[in-house]
Amino acid sequence: ELADGRLLFVGNATIDAEPAVVAEESSDDGQTWSVISRFETEGGIKASLCEPHLVECPSGRIVAMFRTQYPSIARRLLFQSESDDGGRTWTPARPTSIYGYPPHLKRLADDRLLLTYGKRILPQGEFARVSRDEGRTWGAELLLSPDHSMDLGYPASTQLADGTIYTVFYGIHRPGEKTSLQGIRWRLR
Repeated sequence: ELADGRLLFVGNATIDAEPAVVAEESSDDGQTWSVISRFETEGGIKASLCEPHLVECPSGRIVAMFRTQYPSIARRLLFQSESDDGGRTWTPARPTSIYGYPPHLKRLADDRLLLTYGKRILPQGEFARVSRDEGRTWGAELLLSPDHSMDLGYPASTQLADGTIYTVFYGIHRPGEKTSLQGIRWRLR
């Protein structure tokens, strides 16, 4: 939900029989939805954008991040796009230097942006980064939880009343165990 009360959803669609990534809005609490924009990639990069997540910043800027589906696992960088007009237009989605997927974005109480993501190349695990400038730059990679398998990821984070962050994800805690839902409570400095 955006500050103006609209619901904004970013996801995959089919428009004119072609796959597309679009932004849709609802002004009636999700009863009806309208496509208001479409995402393109920077410079015509052929990247399959999927599993998006977005967050609204204090200024109203909206930051969206996407998983990509390159055949090579080592090239699966997160892509990022921004909107400064409520999701009606977006910058072309461009690759970041952040390897991992899928992204989860959260605006913290102090207005920093938190990005959490799974990483399926060594070192494997759940990671986080923080932005102090509405996604223009991202800080150093923080390891939240190492993992012992490539079967991991899909983190989601929330900030608790005491300022700590709770992140849930799935993975293998110890070698030989089955994949399980896990969580970690942690604090940013």
